Amino acid sequence: MIAGTRWKCALMAAVCVMVLGAASRAAADSITLEWNPSSDAVGYNVGYNVHVGVQSGSYTQHFDAGSGSVFTFTSAIAGQRYCFAVSAYLLSSRLEGPNSSEVCGYSNPPPTLVNPGNRTSAVGQPVTLQLEGSDPESQPLTYSATGLPPGLTVMASTGFISGAGTTAGTYSVTARASDGTLTAAQTFTWTMTTAPGDTTRPSAAIATPTTAAMYSTTASTINLTGTAADNVGVTQVTWANDRGGSGVASGTTSWAISSIPLVNGSNIITVTASDGAGNTGIDTLTVTYATTPPPTTVTLTAVRGSSWKMVLLTWTNVSWSSVDIYRNNVKIRNKRNDGSTSDTVPSRGSYDYKICAPGSTTVCSNVSSVYIQ
Repeated sequence: MIAGTRWKCALMAAVCVMVLGAASRAAADSITLEWNPSSDAVGYNVGYNVHVGVQSGSYTQHFDAGSGSVFTFTSAIAGQRYCFAVSAYLLSSRLEGPNSSEVCGYSNPPPTLVNPGNRTSAVGQPVTLQLEGSDPESQPLTYSATGLPPGLTVMASTGFISGAGTTAGTYSVTARASDGTLTAAQTFTWTMTTAPGDTTRPSAAIATPTTAAMYSTTASTINLTGTAADNVGVTQVTWANDRGGSGVASGTTSWAISSIPLVNGSNIITVTASDGAGNTGIDTLTVTYATTPPPTTVTLTAVRGSSWKMVLLTWTNVSWSSVDIYRNNVKIRNKRNDGSTSDTVPSRGSYDYKICAPGSTTVCSNVSSVYIQ
């Protein structure tokens, strides 16, 4: 809000007007005017009209202030410049004299913000920028910025931008300074260039649903999460299925991929992390998708020697490249799917066996049992 300011004038048959001050209210601001009648008004019963406009010399609102010499304009908008003039009229005949000299002002003038100009920085290099704002009434300012390159932040209380960019590209930045009511904004571009001489490949790692190389599921889609790292910064993480489909992960150093479609059988999913220099790093997961357990039959043969006991297993109709062998619901090995294997058991007793898709405990064959004497 502006402090009261006085203007001097000496116009015959008119009045001299001044702005006493301005005040803020919840719904609108107010501007209070005071004027001194000219010498020609002495001895007459006069009233005053106040003329208001947002352009100099053009008045769109008119108020009858009566015979007083003070008027408060109560519907001012913060940040809008208003111009005022006052005219006197005879109460007896409504004959109106000429307008006074004009005064213009604000209830709350907006802050200002200097445009810092377009910026260029290299990915991974520390940068700083001080936003320069001011308020005509010395009110404290709060700063913000949208569109900053990833890795840069602005301190709201000071307008100090700092950090190290992680992603190459050209960014349109809008900086703002606010006094709590009015805001000044400046737009500029910030170009992040590739870090010179960067030849280090980023790394990518799948964390869920498994860190193993193989996984089996009966669901038609799969969700992946994981991490990625780089000496300068990871710019993007993408995925591709060798059976069809590709996309971009959400996030970079911590990323997530939802609802990757699977095709019946083996799906090799490759996750690729990229940096600003074009270097890439990958991790893969082979996902076996089967809508129902395959028609696998396990046949067992018990063999007993003088000092050992063995079970011979054979199976059919499994299309997987490898299988997991379970004894009494405990996985004992993963092996190439060649249709047979043998298992030396520790002692006599009953043993249950099943063949499962690699990494799965649900996509399995029937359970076959054998008793070792």
